[in-house]
Amino acid sequence: MKNGLILAATLLFALNSQAASVWKVTNDSHTLYIGGTLHILSPQDYPLPSGYKFAYDEADKVVFETDIAALSSPEFSKLSMQRLTYQDEQTLQSTLQPETFSALEAHLQSRGIPIVNMQKLRPSLVGVTLSMIEFQRLGLTSQGVDSYYYTIAMGDGKSMGWFETPEEQLNFIAKMGEGDEDAFIRYSLEDVKKIPTLLDQLRADWREGDIEALNQYNLMEFEQSFPNIYDELLTKRNYNWMPDIEKMLSTPEIEFILVGTLHLPGKTGLLDLLEAKGYTITQVSDPL
Repeated sequence: MKNGLILAATLLFALNSQAASVWKVTNDSHTLYIGGTLHILSPQDYPLPSGYKFAYDEADKVVFETDIAALSSPEFSKLSMQRLTYQDEQTLQSTLQPETFSALEAHLQSRGIPIVNMQKLRPSLVGVTLSMIEFQRLGLTSQGVDSYYYTIAMGDGKSMGWFETPEEQLNFIAKMGEGDEDAFIRYSLEDVKKIPTLLDQLRADWREGDIEALNQYNLMEFEQSFPNIYDELLTKRNYNWMPDIEKMLSTPEIEFILVGTLHLPGKTGLLDLLEAKGYTITQVSDPL
């Protein structure tokens, strides 16, 4: 079974394995580590696979997608509400076709959520919220890899950096489904139905360190169904990050880069892009 847009855009799985989702990237004289982040976990997923700790301990600096501290600021919360909710008389019901709105209402009723709670949310935020509801139902309620290592790095006084501002990330989310809101919601409703049955398969693939399976089950249908969103969320951002990553590989400092797991696989994923540049990519085995 293939996975699609919403689950791919919010891949928040709690996965624990012997092969950490961490890769060592080297050239002739410099090294960095790059790991796939899972933005929300279950309590049972701690402690994390020790490959993450190995890379963290080796690194002089930790680099995240964005400034994690700023994500919880009042200023960012206000900006998010401005970008992801309707600020005028428009509502979700006035945006969607009646049959799509009814299907969404029925799904939310099955989750004990009144549709009125969603009326002022733009479809992009509705799609993400639908996934988050399912993850919470499955017990994924704890902080993820990136937040976990941000907290540790703060305590250790370790140097930190990031690729994008929170505002840039917000813009990516806001664009999801833009101009095709009705199809986006219909697709999202079908997508979230797959989440419970996909978890076991994804856990097995992750334990094997099978990056190609992650591509097959999470990205291929996404790319085919919504190529523009795929390009905005993954491909363009990966290419935007590459110059910074290559600069890191020209200095003696060792970085541990933590980015969303789905930035790693596929022909435009970071691992293939780095390999195409001539860097040596080696998956980090769990040292323990």
